Amino acid sequence: MRAEDRLPRAEAAAYLAALRREFPAFGIVADPDRPIWMAVRGDDVFIRATDGHVLRQRLLEMANR
Repeated sequence: MRAEDRLPRAEAAAYLAALRREFPAFGIVADPDRPIWMAVRGDDVFIRATDGHVLRQRLLEMANR
């Protein structure tokens, strides 16, 4: 992913907060500068993505929504 394609830091923080509200059963962390977005749930689920939108899509697929 190119630097210019990434969300600005403030937008990334807002998107991260929205993901945490939408998926409260997951621990979700992000370093948008690298870019790494991760979600974990217990010992059995670990999802890694290059941006928040990809992470949300994977979480939705996992939840069959």
